[in-house]
Amino acid sequence: MQIVTDTHPWVWFLTANPRLSSKARESLADPSNLIIVPSIVLMEIRYLYQHKRIPLSFEVTLQQVETCSNILIAPLDISVVTISPISLDIHDAIIVGTALQAAEEFGQTTSLVTIDGAITDSRLVPIIW
Repeated sequence: MQIVTDTHPWVWFLTANPRLSSKARESLADPSNLIIVPSIVLMEIRYLYQHKRIPLSFEVTLQQVETCSNILIAPLDISVVTISPISLDIHDAIIVGTALQAAEEFGQTTSLVTIDGAITDSRLVPIIW
């Protein structure tokens, strides 16, 4: 299965934060799943850490991503831009667009780990929480 992750679930997973649901934790921890991290998630982590809003640094995050064989960083490219829904705010749209583009590219359903209400309410992609 392939899974795209939103920012806070990814931070909570990497820091073992109890706010992450058990279903989300199990999905992200399963080595048979391909975890797709949108590049905007890495940018948000860098920004949030710099502004002291999260304890996880960009460098530690990048090290984790680079050492796991089942993690893929998804670039923000024209394929994501053209498929991203303009009904969501820009960050959410890019994350949902990454899930939609991955589903199209791999030819299979791609779920999104998120607690974000706007994304969940949009019903554009399957949600894991």
